[in-house]
Amino acid sequence: MRVRIVDEGISPGRDVPSVNDIADPHFRAFVSAVSEQLWSRIAQVGPCPEGSAEPGTEILFLRQPLVTSGDTPFAPAPSLDRPSLDRQPSDGCRIASPWLDLAVERTPPLRIRAVVRWSERQLLQDQVVLAGGGGPPAARPEPLTRSAFERLAQDYADSEILGRPTAAARPLEDRIPPDVLWLFRRSWQSTRGPFSGAARGAMGAALERGGEGYTNLVIALIDQCFAPGVGRLDYDSVLDLTDILSLEQYRIDQLL
Repeated sequence: MRVRIVDEGISPGRDVPSVNDIADPHFRAFVSAVSEQLWSRIAQVGPCPEGSAEPGTEILFLRQPLVTSGDTPFAPAPSLDRPSLDRQPSDGCRIASPWLDLAVERTPPLRIRAVVRWSERQLLQDQVVLAGGGGPPAARPEPLTRSAFERLAQDYADSEILGRPTAAARPLEDRIPPDVLWLFRRSWQSTRGPFSGAARGAMGAALERGGEGYTNLVIALIDQCFAPGVGRLDYDSVLDLTDILSLEQYRIDQLL
């Protein structure tokens, strides 16, 4: 079985050698917990040949930060071979979701294909939905470039903290993505320093408070796919998971 770890916030496009080499502590804890659950489930089904070259035996852990380290947009996120990941296994399960894409084929040899995402913007988007802020976005949220994030933060600070909105500006909800606006409104409302710095600090607090719930969500999805008789499962919103997850434990009400 081939396991890859990619941290787009530290080294985009490059594999991290091992779990212990993951720099981000939240991502490291996530990979450790999810790996442990995944190996446990695999062991219950049957052995998967170590180093097998069988197509479909690959797991990718991917961290997608809120903000990139620079202004160069990310290249498309690393992925697995889409046809083999998208098709429904003849004897197994297929899950498609913003947090996890997983295909399990039980016909010997056991084959596992998975993209497991630690997405900071997805965590924020989940909180928007849990707060009653509408449905999921049409497209999966991608990391913002540093300059784009700083422009959004300055726009928010001018309008909401300093009270200097541009007269011809559209409503704030039309100028700032809902997940980013959720974060800004729960950040320290001060302009003594760049507001973008306060928002980054709030993102850290969101990961502290919501990281365990996000991890439990992914583990619950894995458990679903290894349950007997499960075929294809498609999830678009965190509200689709009410039967397998305590959403109240995942919801973040305050950051400060």
